[in-house]
Amino acid sequence: MIMKKLSRNVAVCTMAAVMFCSGAAFAAEIPSIDAASARKNYTAALSVQPMDKSVIVKKNVVIIAPAKEDVVYTLSGYFNGQIIVKTKNTVLKLKDAYLENTAGEAAVYGESKFELSPVAGSVNYIVSSGKSKSKGGAVQCAKDIVLGGSGTLYVSGAVYHGIKGDDVKIKGSGTHYLQGTASGAALNCESLTVEPGKTFNAYFLNSKNGIKADSEIIIASGNFYLYGNGTALKTDRKKDAPAEPHGITLKGGVFHMHGNETLYVTEENACNVTGAAILEE
Repeated sequence: MIMKKLSRNVAVCTMAAVMFCSGAAFAAEIPSIDAASARKNYTAALSVQPMDKSVIVKKNVVIIAPAKEDVVYTLSGYFNGQIIVKTKNTVLKLKDAYLENTAGEAAVYGESKFELSPVAGSVNYIVSSGKSKSKGGAVQCAKDIVLGGSGTLYVSGAVYHGIKGDDVKIKGSGTHYLQGTASGAALNCESLTVEPGKTFNAYFLNSKNGIKADSEIIIASGNFYLYGNGTALKTDRKKDAPAEPHGITLKGGVFHMHGNETLYVTEENACNVTGAAILEE
């Protein structure tokens, strides 16, 4: 494993064709998600549309289980409990929704791959808190997660991780704020992939790891803000499959770094930057 500390005087040495700017102006403090203050702005009860037989409402649980894939649901308003997605490729559009779980579990849980898509002009929160027996996330999936849309989404995983999934993809043009804990990650996954041409802004805040992937991180576009983390970018298979390779590949995108103890941790010679800009602010 290779660890690279941030330095204002030393460029990232093993990275080809990388822009590394030291001492850039940084006027603001490291942001933190203030979910408690935001809660008062969400007074309407949860609305799910379409509200048909595919939506099952129980005490503190809403199950979304369409008979076919690729069904889109719009969620708005406030809910304390767990949203469970059962069908592959279900899309949850968030339109001024505040979804929380104060029982130490995920507020949104997918049994199959699903997409979170905040609607343009909307501000949304997904929050987990309370005592937990597992190292889960406020958003969690047993399979893959797609993070898209063009609105604003705050994810606060006060239990452990912000988002936890298998293979995670980020797309769209929205703004996402992800925050875990001092023991967890803002984003914890098997792999993270971002394709070319994406214009989103994604903040990874105040966690032990900003982005932690067991296998690989491959990014070709997007605007990344990694603030106040122990390690900004990390890949690590040593616990599950120590013989399998892992690495970080940054083909594009802009990475704003501030207040992280370590820039990256990965396998030796496995961090390759060929077209990204890394800015130390």
